[in-house]
Amino acid sequence: MMELPKGARITHAGLLQHTPDGKTELQKITQAGLVARSPEGTAAKGMNIRGNEDLWVEIQANTFKNWVNEHLRESGLQVIEFHEDFCDGTLLCALVEGLQKRPLKPSWNKRPANQHHYLENVTTALNAIEADGVKLVNIGNVDIVNGNVKLILGLIWSLIVRYQIGRSKFPPRKLMLAWLQAALPDCKVSNLTTDWNSGVLLSALLDYCEPGLFPHWRTLNQNESVRNCERAMNLAYERFGIPKVLEPEYLASRWLDELSGMTYLSYFMRPGGPGYNATMKWVNGQIKRPVSNFTTDFNDGKVFCEIIKDLGGQVPDPSKLSSDPAQWESNQQKVIDGGLKLGVKPVLAARDMATADEEHLGVMAYTTWLRWVIPRPPLTNLLTVHLESTSGRVGEPTNFRVEALSRDVDLAKVRAYVSQPNSNALHPVRLGPRGEGTFLPDKYGMHEIVLEVDDNTLGGHFFRVLPRLVHVAPPGMAPCALGSLVEVLVNATGAPKTEDILVTAYSPSGRPLKCPLKKIEEGHSAIFKPDEAGIWEIAITYQGRHIQGGPFTCAVFDPSGVSVHGLDGAMPLRAHSFEVDARGVGVAGELHVDIVHEKRSLVCSVEKLQENKYQVTFMPRSNGKHRVYVYFNGYDVKGSPFIMKVGSKGRSGKTRSSPHQHDGRLRSESPSYHFNSSSLTRKATDRRDIYSPVTVLRDQPVKSGSRSPQDYDQNSFLKSSTSKEMYTSRVISPSAARHSPSPKLFHTTTTVTSTTEPDYGFRRSTELLSQRRNSDERKSPSTAVGRLETDGAFNSSYVKTIRTENHTTKTIRTSMVDGESPIAHIRASPGLKSPQTVSATVLHDSRASPKPPMITTTTTTTSNSRYIPSPVIIE
Repeated sequence: MMELPKGARITHAGLLQHTPDGKTELQKITQAGLVARSPEGTAAKGMNIRGNEDLWVEIQANTFKNWVNEHLRESGLQVIEFHEDFCDGTLLCALVEGLQKRPLKPSWNKRPANQHHYLENVTTALNAIEADGVKLVNIGNVDIVNGNVKLILGLIWSLIVRYQIGRSKFPPRKLMLAWLQAALPDCKVSNLTTDWNSGVLLSALLDYCEPGLFPHWRTLNQNESVRNCERAMNLAYERFGIPKVLEPEYLASRWLDELSGMTYLSYFMRPGGPGYNATMKWVNGQIKRPVSNFTTDFNDGKVFCEIIKDLGGQVPDPSKLSSDPAQWESNQQKVIDGGLKLGVKPVLAARDMATADEEHLGVMAYTTWLRWVIPRPPLTNLLTVHLESTSGRVGEPTNFRVEALSRDVDLAKVRAYVSQPNSNALHPVRLGPRGEGTFLPDKYGMHEIVLEVDDNTLGGHFFRVLPRLVHVAPPGMAPCALGSLVEVLVNATGAPKTEDILVTAYSPSGRPLKCPLKKIEEGHSAIFKPDEAGIWEIAITYQGRHIQGGPFTCAVFDPSGVSVHGLDGAMPLRAHSFEVDARGVGVAGELHVDIVHEKRSLVCSVEKLQENKYQVTFMPRSNGKHRVYVYFNGYDVKGSPFIMKVGSKGRSGKTRSSPHQHDGRLRSESPSYHFNSSSLTRKATDRRDIYSPVTVLRDQPVKSGSRSPQDYDQNSFLKSSTSKEMYTSRVISPSAARHSPSPKLFHTTTTVTSTTEPDYGFRRSTELLSQRRNSDERKSPSTAVGRLETDGAFNSSYVKTIRTENHTTKTIRTSMVDGESPIAHIRASPGLKSPQTVSATVLHDSRASPKPPMITTTTTTTSNSRYIPSPVIIE
């Protein structure tokens, strides 16, 4: 033994030298001593240690003895000296039974009487250890019976690794260090010896296991190492029951051997230990279904995917991962790739993470690293979709743009799809370099834009598609709303006189409405406001002659003429029917219904009961508010969407109709916009009955006696108690010969009393007057030379379309006919900012004398009530 300074003392293991003032002095050790302190330098190697360096064996023996006694506590046995107490095999057999939690077979002799019994007991214990996966090298029953301490310590270390640290093909030191580095990222742990001398890391580890237990560990004085270690080890024992298998003085020494440090620290990370439980608690706080271990519960990679996805990582949804064990390695590779993008390096390879019998430390270390990842914004915060409009139309392109809000997202990897109503298929949309995309819908209803980045899916961007507009062949115009302002722009060449141009609008009842011309910069302007529902005619003449294509017809509908019956009483999973009555709009047309719940269109059937009256049937899937969008001739009716509350008991048969007055607010195109309608008034009902599609027909003029009133009886919704006769009013266009409107053709004056059904809340009688007038034909043959050829019979015909940011201009040029060059222009501007127009240009015959000027007419429809104007379309 070496000679110590005066006043110094050696602990029972002889590791530390303490001076009288309490400070420690470092001892010098040889290379052999350093090797003895490593896991490879255990007594199992049979290494020859000379001099006082055999004290390292003593400290290992002391630590291992404390560990063995902890596991023998329940049996009441205790080890004092390995070379004596392990000789008969009884303590070894009791230790193995305590570690394996089962009795040994064959049974061992608890009271051995001779060496033969000793050898049998030791053999039984070694066989059980080897059968449990512990590889024994250079040790036999004779070595233990003879008291070979070095080999016995090697055996004990194998038991510590197998039953406390965990079996693995990887060195236990590497895995333990990986978890400690993950649990204490601020401490920069690099070893299991000197980094722990000050007691600061142990205090930090206690605070990790129970946040707030040791919050001031950063302020500890590192020079008070023994005190820090003793306080931390006492707290670990009191709070978590971790035994002091290592003396505080040993932990505070810079010459702490690695095996002793690993033995003590393994109590924190073993299954059921405080570090293990703290990590498991965090995991279960991140996932939906709790887990109980870091082995089999993590092998398929689904738990990792759920955690990484919640942190904003780019991994597949756990539900999309395969449960086939053959695919687990592939699943784990996706986990590793997603973790790398979050800055977390893998501890194990994908194959090892998918192995069912792999120990828990590697998986637990990787999980702990994920704990400190700052959550990335969800994909909803990284990508956004800009829609040109939240309302589109069937057959018209819907433009949108995908914008990346973070540099972490590469637009080149973003895939876009559109989900159409009542369809599970996703329609791919090619994105441009700046994320621009265009989709051409062929169904009306709610559509959703779905984005995919790697295996992540982002939805929630909806837009509503309206039905196609009703197209009317020339010279008709698309329907417009009652109360709209119709502006006629007249552009003429050759400086015509204003008094030679005449614009007259004829109501469905035959009432002419003069439209005074006003001089404007572009030419002349004439405005009129239709106040009757039905078919209007707009006659534009120059010197008594109709311009090309005239007169124009326009169907004016009453937007308040739609009512919905039977919205109340709908229940989930039960077919529900309600009626949509559009007979009061004044004109015939197409009706479409779209029922939306949670921004998704539901399947519904629309059955036509009679003209402009329909029955809608659908089956709601769940309770809640449903929106019923009603479209007439491609446009929202007033009051749409109507609100239906499914699951709430209400009065059956309740009628909801569109308001009778135009809404003063701007009509929103957003799918979320809704307006709850009010009841009809008598004034609105009167107007609707008088100008109903049955009362006022929109055919060509019918001479007196050519059709009997009974011909309309089967389509009538007015049930007359006295007479079922209906009379038509005919619109008259100017005669070329008289340069003035020709007389109209009416039936003989008759008074008919008709009574409406109680659909509108009351019954009333109205008097319909009509009178017969003998006149010439309603339309005299046009004397205008120009006429529009739409068949394109000559090779000179062509169609040219020019698109700009604000509008689209389509020019149709036809062949020359008798020196004519008629041209028709169509310009349709979306929204309310600019009116939609139709222009018609006619060049009269050059042989005519005097030469008439070229006149261009433009008809625009606006609305003083801010209702969506109907576009004027000529095809």
